[in-house]
Amino acid sequence: MDRFTAQAVAAIAEDNVSGAVEIAEKSAEVVQRLARTDQSTRLEELRGRLLELSWALIRAHPTMAPLVNLVNAVLWTIDGAPDPETARRAVAEATGDFKRRLRVHEAAIAETALRLIPDDGQILTNGRSTTVRAALRHAQRAGRRFRVICAEGRPACEGRTLAAELAAGGIQVTLVIDALAVAMVAEAQLVLVGADHLGGYGLVNKVGTYGIALAAQAHNVPMYALCGSEKFLPPGFVPPSQAHWPAEQVWDAAPAQVAISNLYFDCTPLEALAGIVTEQGVQPAVGIEAWLAATKLHPALRQD
Repeated sequence: MDRFTAQAVAAIAEDNVSGAVEIAEKSAEVVQRLARTDQSTRLEELRGRLLELSWALIRAHPTMAPLVNLVNAVLWTIDGAPDPETARRAVAEATGDFKRRLRVHEAAIAETALRLIPDDGQILTNGRSTTVRAALRHAQRAGRRFRVICAEGRPACEGRTLAAELAAGGIQVTLVIDALAVAMVAEAQLVLVGADHLGGYGLVNKVGTYGIALAAQAHNVPMYALCGSEKFLPPGFVPPSQAHWPAEQVWDAAPAQVAISNLYFDCTPLEALAGIVTEQGVQPAVGIEAWLAATKLHPALRQD
């Protein structure tokens, strides 16, 4: 891997504020650059470079399914290529199509979510999802008036960024500490969250999502995940374990006898959600399982 590519991957790995769609776009641009600059004379050499980069991107954000789906699409694309030049063009086209689908899906999800957003209601969200942000902005443009409660999202505090973005657009926002967000569910009419990935076992999203889901069930507040199909984890793919982030983020200079676990993501069972809003409308958990079953994982991504 050349120095520029390694630096780009490192920057993506260090980005713990951007949402999954933004990370996926940045990753697609890195893959596109490889396709533009590669000078491999053998197809196997190009495939090896792509695989090296692909696993580096996946390990940079192991909970984010869009990276897996980007890589999966690229690998299937080059399988039928007769030579490196054809493969490079195919990779460039596949990554471009992937980036376009991200935005098309986001717009379709925003339109579907509009039907869920109450006028003069209160909506609670967790973390910073650009898909949730797009849905709220779309609802505002459509004339809906509502208030938003943003959980802070410690330790990276990306909820602050979302709160500032919404407020700058004229949406009334209250930022709350994460522990308070669970109690604030009782004052909301709707909970909207994003997704890093979704599998048959549940929704992986910013830590605290599971607690909010339990509170939503207890108070009969509908909770939806806004999740395009690029965030569906292909069956058969086993994601690397999520990183344990520095203990100093939680407690600087903690006593040596105190163990600190600092994870950014948790898993919410799909049955705890009222539905999953995709580019094809609102789907129940059983519909998602059928959709997942139709996804074909490239053999190079299997770790049997």
